[in-house]
Amino acid sequence: MEATQASKGGLRVAVTGAAGDLGGLLLPLLERDPDVESILVLDVAKPAGDKVDFHRVDLTRHDAESELSDVLAELPVDVFYHLAFLYGPVRDGSLAHELEVIGTMNVLSAVGRARVPRLIVPSMTALYGARGQNPALLGEETPLLGCPGSRFVTDKVEVEKQVRTFRERHPETRVIVLRFAPLFGPHMNNPATRMVARRVVPTLLGFDPLWQALHEEDAARALYQALSANAEGEFNIVGRGVLPLSGLIRQAGGQPLPLPGPLYRAALRTMSTLGGPGFPTALLDYMHYGWVANGERAEEELGFIPMFHARDAVATMRRS
Repeated sequence: MEATQASKGGLRVAVTGAAGDLGGLLLPLLERDPDVESILVLDVAKPAGDKVDFHRVDLTRHDAESELSDVLAELPVDVFYHLAFLYGPVRDGSLAHELEVIGTMNVLSAVGRARVPRLIVPSMTALYGARGQNPALLGEETPLLGCPGSRFVTDKVEVEKQVRTFRERHPETRVIVLRFAPLFGPHMNNPATRMVARRVVPTLLGFDPLWQALHEEDAARALYQALSANAEGEFNIVGRGVLPLSGLIRQAGGQPLPLPGPLYRAALRTMSTLGGPGFPTALLDYMHYGWVANGERAEEELGFIPMFHARDAVATMRRS
């Protein structure tokens, strides 16, 4: 494990979003790692952990940047995981924007001021966008076209732009961005898992795009391997294989129900109105076209090789 400037002994790691889906996957691995000396949690709630040093920081507050800077000046760290992103249902889009876009701005400013040696940020392959003209495999150099009708996606595209600008201005910090394929597992809550939570899942008649699926344990390993990987830049983190959307739904224990466009949109709106789990109408493109990402760079430079096939990842969602 490479030597860094903050610690002469074990690694000191900082984490935002420790209570979220990704934080919940990562923290147990950091706790078990004998090379990790301490885990500085910068969040609104304290997680369990013997190595946790908790400091309450609300990234949506106007003084979040100064709070982060003060803590990092007092407690220097070797690695900073910025995981404070929303994947569950969001009732207040403005609050989500404040947390993700403005919150990331605060984090990057504090990390740059503290000259943290390593910054790790999660992202999504969905940011490439689902388009009919997409190549068979999307590489990391592919532009992030996103999904203009979805604030959920648009805010995360903006975050990636911020991180790229930070990387150009702060070459002293090794920056790793992990673009995860749709995540599945018993601890995951995101648009894909909520879609397959239904026994009958409306789909778009005449379209059956290829999907990738990443098991949560593979996602945890990718996050953990970034702790000490001799690499930087953006990496697609994908599971083994692909599935057509209909196969993905069946593998999760559901039944696809192909509907014509107008009926499909009406079905999604009805599910949303009733408050049940479903796929947001703003993300309709992903039910229409595929967005399959190439994971070779992560294998070559991060050493990440997925353990689970897409069908195994989705099977974790099966109801008993």
